[in-house]
Amino acid sequence: MRRGHVPERTCRGCGRKGPQSTLVRLGVAAGALVEDQGKQLPGKGLYCCAQQECRARMTKKIRKALRLA
Repeated sequence: MRRGHVPERTCRGCGRKGPQSTLVRLGVAAGALVEDQGKQLPGKGLYCCAQQECRARMTKKIRKALRLA
């Protein structure tokens, strides 16, 4: 990784882009959506702002994005 490079991710709720460290990663564990605290969950995940409105807005997108249903 280059020096000074900051990974950027997009919030699935509002579409805002930001540094990976400022967004919360959500992943699937045992068939349920959980917050991935230490970026340890394997497989597909998605990022979201820490704001409750964004999480509420993206509830419909979660199942499709993670192929849960």
